[in-house]
Amino acid sequence: MKQSKRIVITGSQGSLGMILQDGLKDSFDLLCIDKISQNKTFAIDLANEYEKFKDLLNKDDVIIHLAWDMREDFPNENIVQQNKMMAENIYRVAVEKKISRVIIASSVHVNDYSNAMVGEYISPMSENFPDTPYGAGKVYIEHLGRFFSRKYSLEVVCLRFGGVNKYNKIMFNEDPLYDRVLLYKEDLIELVRMCIEVDKVPNNFAAFYAVSNVLGRVHSLDNFLGWRPKFPKN
Repeated sequence: MKQSKRIVITGSQGSLGMILQDGLKDSFDLLCIDKISQNKTFAIDLANEYEKFKDLLNKDDVIIHLAWDMREDFPNENIVQQNKMMAENIYRVAVEKKISRVIIASSVHVNDYSNAMVGEYISPMSENFPDTPYGAGKVYIEHLGRFFSRKYSLEVVCLRFGGVNKYNKIMFNEDPLYDRVLLYKEDLIELVRMCIEVDKVPNNFAAFYAVSNVLGRVHSLDNFLGWRPKFPKN
């Protein structure tokens, strides 16, 4: 039986979006949004079609914001303002529609982990030293979420995702340190489900790392949910 909450997934046709659709569809009604309409997806430009987006939403929705213009991505140094505009619109529309919780796709790149030592974990409480404009953009989105959480009591959870792909493979072509930050799709689905179902986000805001328990892990797994990755299986 499906739960009463509807889950709104932006960037639903991306790799994370497709994995989450598959993992959540049996438990929740989904509203899938992307720039291109396909597979029952609503086509919306989140940076420029605010009212169209707002008209689709309901008070009891939970928003998972994954949408991102990939021209601004690790390791390139492009800056795409639309990514910040999309996040701003997500927070604004949640407040206007009285939506209580937003889950934001952040990134391990909010901190440069290239020189991190195995066993000396980067904490969610560490000062941010982003490794690229992409990482800096994610820091901005997190801090904007903190503002909305404090001023408007919007619950915001920023998940600093490692590398995710449907094959659970280490993709060195995407990041030479991918082996340190692989997030198994099964761990991703369980984590997001916990973020949806938890009764309360302490102080309305949380930001923490989402990586699986891989051998070269350099990020702390501290989080308010008590989530612990189950992969890889030993």
